[in-house]
Amino acid sequence: MPTTIKDAQKAVKDFAIRNNWKDVPNVDKFDHLHEELIEMSQHLRYKDEEERIKIAKEKKEIFKDGIGDLFFALCRLANQLDVDVEDAFNMVKKEIFAKYDKKGKEINLVKNA
Repeated sequence: MPTTIKDAQKAVKDFAIRNNWKDVPNVDKFDHLHEELIEMSQHLRYKDEEERIKIAKEKKEIFKDGIGDLFFALCRLANQLDVDVEDAFNMVKKEIFAKYDKKGKEINLVKNA
């Protein structure tokens, strides 16, 4: 049976409890998320679209590991802030879809992104 977002968040919470980790807001978790994003973005930074597509395929395991680390850390942060990840996603999903369905193409703020 596939893991749902709620299941994942609960598994991370249970893991924290087993390891005596406190679920209190911690700025270190923000830094952890930032570090994971930078680590992955370095593979694609300053590359043209063709190169980014090639690298994403060639380094899929690196990105898969990074996305997993990000999601785990996001669940930890959400637990520390007492935020349900699924509810948070559903809250912003409607706003984002409505905003960009009207605009069309996604806007990249970084050159060659």
